[in-house]
Amino acid sequence: MKKIFNCISKLFILGFALFLVSCSDDDTELFDETPAVRITNEINELEALLVSQQQGYSGIYFPNNTSVGGVNFHMNFSANQRVKMTSDFKSDTSITDSRYEVSTGTTAAELVFTTGSRHINDLIQNSDPGIFFDSFFGNNVFQYVGEENGVITFREIRSRGIFVISPSGFTNFDTESVASSDITYANRQAFTDVDCATASVFNIFAMEINNSGETINYTLNYDSDNIFIDLETANAEVVSSSYGLGVAFTLIDGEPAITISPALEVGNNSFKDFILDSSAPGAQYVATVNGATARIFQTLMTTPTGDDVNLDLPTLGPTGYLYRLSLGNNALTSPCFQELVIDQINANLDAQFGDGVFVFTQFQFIFNFDSDNCDNYLLTQVTRVADGVAFTVFYCYNKSTISNNRLFQEYDEPYGTANAIVLEASFMPLIEFYNNPEATSQGMLYTGEGSFSSDTNSYINPAGTFTKMDDQALRVYGLFFG
Repeated sequence: MKKIFNCISKLFILGFALFLVSCSDDDTELFDETPAVRITNEINELEALLVSQQQGYSGIYFPNNTSVGGVNFHMNFSANQRVKMTSDFKSDTSITDSRYEVSTGTTAAELVFTTGSRHINDLIQNSDPGIFFDSFFGNNVFQYVGEENGVITFREIRSRGIFVISPSGFTNFDTESVASSDITYANRQAFTDVDCATASVFNIFAMEINNSGETINYTLNYDSDNIFIDLETANAEVVSSSYGLGVAFTLIDGEPAITISPALEVGNNSFKDFILDSSAPGAQYVATVNGATARIFQTLMTTPTGDDVNLDLPTLGPTGYLYRLSLGNNALTSPCFQELVIDQINANLDAQFGDGVFVFTQFQFIFNFDSDNCDNYLLTQVTRVADGVAFTVFYCYNKSTISNNRLFQEYDEPYGTANAIVLEASFMPLIEFYNNPEATSQGMLYTGEGSFSSDTNSYINPAGTFTKMDDQALRVYGLFFG
């Protein structure tokens, strides 16, 4: 027993000695500084970097590239912890002067905007939800990641945002930063501007990638409120793939550009920055990487067949089709329908009764395929702003017919009440939208769109669109009831 113990003791001593030898052979420490010292060094480094550029920094902040796009910022930091700032998030690009500090975060140095610049606060506490980003996105605290070749990278923890800035290159920050923000804001607005005299709802955005002899085509759905795109493509087996990408309208070497985040990876190539091709018709942005190209452009899609009109309308009728402003917005209602029909009705009401006395609130179309006795009719409603009282009037059409997958009907006259006669001229843009005689028009194209969904509501009611084929800029989205 004693011999066994002695052997074990000798082995322990030998092992301990080997451990000491192995430790003494490598005296390099895994961490050469404590977290507190490391963060202090980061603070000193970041403070020096921020004030090192007399003309400030420019960069793009993507608050959350899975849901929203990017905003251009221009910032000029001073040693007294003041920062001049502008951005292109909204149309007011004027410079704000607010405070900042570089402070100790949980795991790294942090850049904190301590007093309210409008440009930061608009992202955090959005006063226009449903028009711009939801208030969840954006923050005023940015964790310092590092600097490389003058480019400073921050991470925003709450919304998983990325903020990257580099020297602005300006010679006069106060004037050039605002001018740059004005340009990029205008470019973003122009991307979806339409000329209603020539527009078509079948003119869509697309992306085409030519990579190593292979062409990939994407349908591009752009959400202008959230500056975000959804790409969708299908392979030869008609298996769909979709991608969501944040978008920033920016300037690269002074040229209008689109930067997407995350970058689109195709093969061994990564497409991120698309430069405006001013020689191309319409808005076309092109990215070139290792000889491969990707372009964002507008193209005319194949007009839907209209088969849905045979399936939905006769089985639903007689029934009502409803468009009500309070139900929320859907992008399938075209901007030109809003401008040339809804906005024009309100302008007509203002001209007839005075500014803001009445506002348009909804319409219904009751379809009937059997009767010409005003059983196929348009119901419209206006509300008197002063007391909220609603007024409903009716306009008669002859019975609906379907021919070659198109819907036809002809306007007849106001129904009954004096109000319908008085308001007929004001409602004429909507009356004419549904006035499509078979003998003299191309009719209306109907598409079924599943259950109803808007930016504020979802219902199980079937939904669909109507497009006036004589004026393909006009399309409305609504739901069926009854």
